Amino acid sequence: MNQTSSSHAPFEAGAPTPSARRMLAIICGAQFLVVIDAVVLMVAGPALAQAFGASERDLQWVFNAYALAFGGLLLLAGRAGDRLGHRRVFAAGAVVFALSSLIGAFSPSMAMLIVARALQGVGAAMLAANALALLTLYFPAGPSRLRALGLFASSATAGVASGTLLGGVLTHYLGWSSVLLINVPLGLVMAWATIRAPGRSEADAASGRGMDWAGAVTATLGFGALTLGIAELAAPTPLTVALLAVAAGLLVAFVVIELRSKAPLLDLRVLAVRPIAVGNALIFVHSAGPLIMLFFGSLYFQQTRGLGALETGLLFLPMALASILGARLAPVVMGRLAPRFTTSLGFVLMALSALALSQLPAAPEPFAVASAVALAIGGFGSSLAFVCLTEAATSSAKAGEAGMISGLVNTALQMGGASVLAVILAVSATAGGDPLGAHAGAFVAAAAILFAAAVAGLVLLPGKASR
Repeated sequence: MNQTSSSHAPFEAGAPTPSARRMLAIICGAQFLVVIDAVVLMVAGPALAQAFGASERDLQWVFNAYALAFGGLLLLAGRAGDRLGHRRVFAAGAVVFALSSLIGAFSPSMAMLIVARALQGVGAAMLAANALALLTLYFPAGPSRLRALGLFASSATAGVASGTLLGGVLTHYLGWSSVLLINVPLGLVMAWATIRAPGRSEADAASGRGMDWAGAVTATLGFGALTLGIAELAAPTPLTVALLAVAAGLLVAFVVIELRSKAPLLDLRVLAVRPIAVGNALIFVHSAGPLIMLFFGSLYFQQTRGLGALETGLLFLPMALASILGARLAPVVMGRLAPRFTTSLGFVLMALSALALSQLPAAPEPFAVASAVALAIGGFGSSLAFVCLTEAATSSAKAGEAGMISGLVNTALQMGGASVLAVILAVSATAGGDPLGAHAGAFVAAAAILFAAAVAGLVLLPGKASR
């Protein structure tokens, strides 16, 4: 088919077409769905742990099971979109996500809930890898993509805003399982909207090439073993060492396979492109900001300060609103500041937020004001850095590589989240039975990681503004 003759061609240099705008709404909806699930479950975490009599370590596995499947399958999900069509894989992911949420909501045991969360990770990988791929295909590099990325990030932060408050309301009035049930109608509507979207564009056509199954197996098992090993670092055993050794062996095998494959799951040559390599490396540590704020902040507010789930959700609202503002202003800032300065500014703001949160145990009352201000600063910085890094990591994607690059970005994000959480948990564990010391240590460690990332971004990212 002649690409320029399609009424749904997304590659026009001018304003986005109506089909591109519709697809952006669907993409942002998917991002909202994935984020709101993670946030409401974090707010509901203490209630969930109490319902099953679970420890903080058990609770970590509710999130790690999701990260295990999500992180392990992102490259495969993105490449499957390149081969089979991004919309097909995207819609199927929405259905898997919805049905696994239904299973999780009615789980009679922690073990079954963890299995359901792993299935959710499968659906989320299919959604996330192809959502960002569709965005990069429908919006060419430049101002239109920056605006689209701003909306994409805004949808994530809107999920945070809705999730913190909604998670508190649902947990308070209906119990922890209700936070999973909201995914069911949202996921099914997402699948229906994707299938009903106007005619398929050339960008969404399948490539017809074969799948690199050897690379898919080694990558999935390798990243899965890596996630498991990292999760066990908080209390290492001989099994931890074995898992990390297996992960290293599988990932080395994956690299060898990709170098020899005619249709690789990940074309390693893209890592020679500096913005892609540096962007993904910094995305890896980006979770030290928002994830640590949500995970440790929720535990601190409810277990140490004795707040309810609803009050905790309200405390996180300034962070979410500031994140939305940061996402909307990011294209403006990127048009005037070089990527290195924009990214470093975002990381510095997150680091300052983490330092402020580390002082909450000693802060005079009312601590709620100090918490809200600190969280708002961190939320703004998080969005600023995320939009800039995503643009840097995806701007060089070529036709037929959008799913691969998208999978790589999301793999960095998820593997980074699991790694950072494991490291911070290990640091907080050194405080022994002192909850206030554990809280302060976690945020100081996060601040150190974020300051180091700010310096790395200043040195390694490009020095010219986007526009």
